Amino acid sequence: MKKITIFTFLALSFNVSAQNFSPKEIKALRKEGQQITIVKDKYGVPHVYAKTDEQAVFGMSYVQCEEFFDKLESSLISRLGRQAEVDGEAAIYKDLWTRIYTDSTRAKALYKESPKWLQKLCDGFAAGVNLYLIAHPEKKTKLIKRVEPWMSLMNNVPALGGSNIDEAGFAAFYSKKTPRFTSYIPSFEPDNFREPAGSNGWAIAPTRTKNKNAMILINPHSEFYGRIEIQVTSEEGLNSYGAPFIGQFSLFQGFNEYLGWMHPVSLSDGKDLYAETVEQKDGKYFYKYNGEMKAVDSTEITVPYKKGNEMLSRKFTVYRTHHGPVVSVLNKKWVTLKTIDGSIDLLAMHWEKMKAKNFDQFKASMDKRVMTGSNVMYADRDGNIAYWHGNFVPKKDPSLNWKRPVDGSTDATEWKGTFALDEIPNYKNPANGWLQNCNSTVLYATGPYDSTMAKKPEFMFPDGQTPRAMNAVKLLDKIQDATMDDIIAAAHDTYLPNAARFIPNLIYSYTSSEKPMPELAGPIEVLKKWDFRTDTSSIATTLAVMWIEKVIEMDVAKLEKPYTNEERYSVTNGAAVSTDNLTARQMTDALKDVVAELTKDFGTWKVAWGTINRYQRNPEGELGSDNKKSWLLPATPGYLGSLNAYVSKKSPDSKNRYGITGNTFVAVVEFGKELKAKTILTGGSSSDPMSPHFTDQVDGYINHQYKDIFFYKKDVLKNAEKTYHPGE
Repeated sequence: MKKITIFTFLALSFNVSAQNFSPKEIKALRKEGQQITIVKDKYGVPHVYAKTDEQAVFGMSYVQCEEFFDKLESSLISRLGRQAEVDGEAAIYKDLWTRIYTDSTRAKALYKESPKWLQKLCDGFAAGVNLYLIAHPEKKTKLIKRVEPWMSLMNNVPALGGSNIDEAGFAAFYSKKTPRFTSYIPSFEPDNFREPAGSNGWAIAPTRTKNKNAMILINPHSEFYGRIEIQVTSEEGLNSYGAPFIGQFSLFQGFNEYLGWMHPVSLSDGKDLYAETVEQKDGKYFYKYNGEMKAVDSTEITVPYKKGNEMLSRKFTVYRTHHGPVVSVLNKKWVTLKTIDGSIDLLAMHWEKMKAKNFDQFKASMDKRVMTGSNVMYADRDGNIAYWHGNFVPKKDPSLNWKRPVDGSTDATEWKGTFALDEIPNYKNPANGWLQNCNSTVLYATGPYDSTMAKKPEFMFPDGQTPRAMNAVKLLDKIQDATMDDIIAAAHDTYLPNAARFIPNLIYSYTSSEKPMPELAGPIEVLKKWDFRTDTSSIATTLAVMWIEKVIEMDVAKLEKPYTNEERYSVTNGAAVSTDNLTARQMTDALKDVVAELTKDFGTWKVAWGTINRYQRNPEGELGSDNKKSWLLPATPGYLGSLNAYVSKKSPDSKNRYGITGNTFVAVVEFGKELKAKTILTGGSSSDPMSPHFTDQVDGYINHQYKDIFFYKKDVLKNAEKTYHPGE
């Protein structure tokens, strides 16, 4: 293991971190900053005005640094595969995963290959961050001292957790602690059942709205504070409002004056695992393909990591077949991951959609077909609503089980091109007048089961029907003459369909038991009287949430290991939760555990949901605390069918539960002659606890009272709180 000092390593690594800005660079950046105007409105929402798109991105990245620099830097560090330099040895395999798919050399080459207009956007993003660093020399960074334009092209690393591979299996293969031909079987970890991040996307046609305008609901569920609400405007036709991921310059969820877009999480299959038959001869590896043995490619990757006051490095030999890198071993076969490599087009697609002015232009941007893991919900000023279930889907043999590794030794399992956008499950202006996706199958996107869509290959829609989607279908089918407030109210409906589905089974298990269970008599009586609606005063909600959590744990534990992402997702998102395989004793014992836990923490099981289900905004990295101010709220996890999904957990030192994921940036947009929109950003626009905008949107978030946004410049200026130029 090679040892070098941290200072020396950082001076060499990527030739970035220890460079100083020259006086000429500083002068140029400050001059450019003066060409950009940032107006923060009374909610702290930034509106960036610039002459060019490049300057607009400059302003956007500067604003991100002002409010969320730590998150932005962490995003860059992760994308550069340098997390272990900050977090130490525990992050080595995260960095190795990233470096398998991208590195600085490749990113620099992609930057040079990009069209000039896209290069300028990358230039603008880097310039905004760099000016912030210059203007704030007191800011202590973890690692990044300078941002280069090519870093924006390190944007297409597949999510390890979304690739049917777990980090432990990946690490086991490359750690050499596990023999290369011994199958790794992941062990069950109790926290694995935690609800995955998800989203609700709705589009409502003019036939269903009061003003006869199309509307869209943009409602992502994710970890809090990973996005910023912003408007970016230029004289080159850009005028978009929405939420970029911190560290990126496109609005992933958002709208302009003409149309809006939403990307719910998708399981539509754009990545595949291949089981490779590998043999070792004379110290070299070969894999079988079409009856021949082909050499396994190998490259050496060095991952630096921090340990104490030293910077160490670890070398790995990474293996690849023509399918992709080796990522695990299963049943004595090496497993490779095949995915699309489209970094330039992916970055371009997300920008082009922001400037689209009609359906055809938006569809043209989506037709690059390089986006995996996301669906597309759409509405526009012309009254169109549309939906695509996925964006990139390869053609392949539909008779095979693509949820698990397929045989890599034959060309019969190869991708055979890519489906056209119109061949992917999609809808435009359905007769029912609305579309929905709540991380659910496309087969119920318009309500009733779609037998025509069901004829498409199953790998196009492995997503199950989530309880949130069931709830959405019921509500949207009743929508008539809807206003934005009606859509907001529907998005916060309190009915919990999975509680209605499973609590009667629990009650039956209790009443049919021959063994007396006096400790459950009171809780069962409360559940019998419940209307399956959540409320902060509801004791039944507390019992139901905690009980169904335990049912999910038992259901996940029964999955065949290693289980696929689709199988786990289906259970943890509530679609495949079931009491069918549980005995009556298991169900009642789970409720006993809930009663015991509540009694231990609070001295009674009669605990209202709002007592323990809390929202608390803390500085980055701080856990929820019972000793700090918090707010009670009725929202429950999505696996109960709650459209207003909210996952709360106890911290090691708390009795109450504090939110970790849920609604983040939420918008309802109406596309009339004049655009109207209402939004809410969890907590507020600032990450500074001393700012009035740290918690000024909490009450609106909890009580579903969204703010009217300021989209037109005259309204922004009337409600301006601060106007300035980057660098001032």
